[in-house]
Amino acid sequence: MTTRQDNILPLQNDQPELVFIFGAGSSYPDGIPIQSDIIPIILNNDDLQITKSEPGKQIREFLQENFSINGKLPTLEEVFGFIDFHLNNSFSLSSKWTITELIKLKSNLTKILHYVISSKTKTSENFRQFWETIRTNRKQIGVITTNYDTLIDEAFDKIYSDYLVDYCIDLINFRYPNNITPFDWWENPNRPVTQFGEQTPIRTKLIKIHGSLNWKYCNCCAQVGLTPWQHRINLKTDTFESFTESQITTCPFDGHKLTSLIQVPSHLKTNNNFIFNKLYEEAGYTIRGAKKLVFIGYSFPEADVHIRALVKRHFNPENEIIVINKSSAKDLIHRYETLSKNVNYKEMTFEKFLKSRLFDNLMNENNSR
Repeated sequence: MTTRQDNILPLQNDQPELVFIFGAGSSYPDGIPIQSDIIPIILNNDDLQITKSEPGKQIREFLQENFSINGKLPTLEEVFGFIDFHLNNSFSLSSKWTITELIKLKSNLTKILHYVISSKTKTSENFRQFWETIRTNRKQIGVITTNYDTLIDEAFDKIYSDYLVDYCIDLINFRYPNNITPFDWWENPNRPVTQFGEQTPIRTKLIKIHGSLNWKYCNCCAQVGLTPWQHRINLKTDTFESFTESQITTCPFDGHKLTSLIQVPSHLKTNNNFIFNKLYEEAGYTIRGAKKLVFIGYSFPEADVHIRALVKRHFNPENEIIVINKSSAKDLIHRYETLSKNVNYKEMTFEKFLKSRLFDNLMNENNSR
C-alpha cells in the first residue's frame, strides 16, 4: 500500500560529489542533430516549414548573400557570431540588413534552431536507463547539460516521485496561477512537497546551462514558464505546438507572448539575461563541491569556452574527471588534461558506458552528502 505524507522536505542534495556533464554526443544517437548539421538542414529543400516560412526565407536569403554556400558552409557559431558582432557594436551590415533587420534575423535563426532540434526530439532509451539506474541505487548526483533538447527531462518523468527535478531557476509554474490549468503547475523541490511511498524524495539538480526547448520566457516580467511535455515550435504560424490546450503560450501575469529561452552558439557570449547568470552561478557552485566530474559526449567546442572557464575556476584539479566520448582525438584529450591531473578517458558511447563496470562502480560508491 502506497503511503502519502504532506509537507515533506526533499533531500536537498545540494553539492553532490558525483556530477554528470552532458554534451551533444549524448543526444546524437537518439536523432538530435549536432550544430554542424543545422546550416545544411536550413539550406536544403527537404523541410517545407523552413523553405516556406518567413523565418526560413529570411535566413536562407541572408546565408546566400553573405556566405559562400557553394563551397564550405559556415558553422552555426560563425553565423550567430557574425550577427552578434554587428548588434553588439550597433552596426548595420548594409542598407538592407539594418540593425532592426539583424535583430529580427537573430530571432528568426533562434526559432529555426529551436524548430530543427525539437522536430527531431522523441524519446531516449539511454536517458531512461540512466535515470532508472540512479533510482535503483538511490544515488545522489547533479547534472549539467549544454543541450537544448528535452530527452533528459522527459526520461526523468519515469523516476518521479522518488526524485524531484530542480532546474535551479524560479518558474511561473511554482505559483499555481489561477488562469492556467493545474496540468501546468509544478512542485518546487526546494520547499516541502507531498511524499508518496516510504522514502523521502531526492531533489536533483538538472542545470540546463544553455536553456531548454521546454522553457518559455516573458520579456515583460522576465519570468520563465515550464512546458514539461511541449518542446515544439511551428515556424509557419510562429506558435508553440502542443498536444493539449492547456500549455502556457502567454504569460499568465501580464499576457505577454512567451518566447524560446536558449542561449545560441556564438563566440561572442554576453550574459545580459539574469537567468543564464543564475544558471552559471549554480553550475559553478555544483562543480565546486564535486569529487568526480563525468563528461558524456562533450567535446568542448570553441563556442563553449565559458564551460571550460567554469570548470577551470571551480573544480579542484586534484579530483577526478571521467570522460566518455567515442572520439579519442589527441587535442580533445589534451583539453581535459588541462583541467585535472587525474583524467580517466574512455573511448566509448553513452550506451556502452551505461552497461559498463565503470558506471556500476560509480553507482555503488557511497553517498557522503
